[in-house]
Amino acid sequence: MKKLLKVLIVALAAFMLVACAGNNAGGNDKPAEKTQVTFWHTLTDHDEEMVQEIVEKFNASQDQYEVVQLTQPLEGFEAKVYEAVTNGTGPSLVWLYPGTATEYVDEGFSLDFGQYLTDAEYKDRVSDGVYAASTDYSDGKLHALVCTLTGSIMFYNKELLEKYNLEIPQTWDDLYNACKTVVDGEKAEGKDIIGFGPDSVDVVGIDVLYQLGLSYIDDNNTANDWTDPKFVEWIDWWKNAEAEGYFKLVDDAGYHSGPFGNVQYFCYMGSSAGMNYITPNGFTIVTGPVPQVAGGRQYNELTARALVGFTKDETTDAGAAAFASYFTQAENNLPFCQKYSASTPFKDVETSDVYKEYFNGSVAQQAFASMLDYMYARKAVVGQTACKEAIMQALRTAIIAGEDTATALASAQAQANAALSE
Repeated sequence: MKKLLKVLIVALAAFMLVACAGNNAGGNDKPAEKTQVTFWHTLTDHDEEMVQEIVEKFNASQDQYEVVQLTQPLEGFEAKVYEAVTNGTGPSLVWLYPGTATEYVDEGFSLDFGQYLTDAEYKDRVSDGVYAASTDYSDGKLHALVCTLTGSIMFYNKELLEKYNLEIPQTWDDLYNACKTVVDGEKAEGKDIIGFGPDSVDVVGIDVLYQLGLSYIDDNNTANDWTDPKFVEWIDWWKNAEAEGYFKLVDDAGYHSGPFGNVQYFCYMGSSAGMNYITPNGFTIVTGPVPQVAGGRQYNELTARALVGFTKDETTDAGAAAFASYFTQAENNLPFCQKYSASTPFKDVETSDVYKEYFNGSVAQQAFASMLDYMYARKAVVGQTACKEAIMQALRTAIIAGEDTATALASAQAQANAALSE
């Protein structure tokens, strides 16, 4: 009541000043400035254009907030976000994994969307599993809004499969044999081609660990399985395939979609969201499941992408939540999923005729759906970003630099366990 009275008094005083100043006072009036909300992401091309379109619509829909979206380099993005947020210079929102918020909750930096969104805006629209991933933090609050579901799939050159009478590989050994057949055959005709490469080095390591019956991060929150002889042996198997020219691990943040489209690769493993980035040069794309370890546990990582927020001040936080709610609305999520080549977590979007038509017409989504029974989200724990960096570095050091595999994994394991114990 006191606050309301104060507001009324201030408003009355302002009115009297304007009245006393006469008509000339109106020329000095300025519209109230909008509160700026900064949104960082690594989306590019048509995905970035879709984000910008949603941002512009939101900014035009109200006069309180102005969202500014900034595209950041993919390499080192999570580390850059952490440094900026903890230094007080970071964004209000980022486009990352739900587990990202784990690193910020206990330090008080993570925004709780539950303070602003009703159940009807988010909780009631997603599955129990998605909501659990959005609240799987030490305080149980809503620190992430999942917007898309994707996962690694395999992309193949259909004409090369048919030329060499090959079936879509189901195991890693099948993949090696298929790549050997294609690469040897094409090189005999004077054509230079690589068999296979993965976009995400960390996903390869995580998938294989679980397929071998091991863990990336175990129940005790350690990375102790990384040095298991089975994993060492499998990495050495990859090193051999790399040396023979059948596999290729990239040592930067590059993607294989471009080279694959230019027939420099027979196949590659990448996100289902990468479908729209491939421009096939004279061939047809077919997709398939991620290869599995023969006789092992079926496993492929499910990737949920989410809006994660960081606290600033009361007004800015409310603006960040307002935009996040707007971003997740069906009218925005449906075209975004279509552009992003992703599945939606929202029931009202999933049941729409437009979405069903999109899903049924996408070979990427069909490959993704074929693995849903054995797809799992990455464990969300403090230290996970350091774990990701450590396992990527270990695989690159062992496979690309040629260092001893067991030594590289032991070093990475020590770094990961140090981060997990903090």
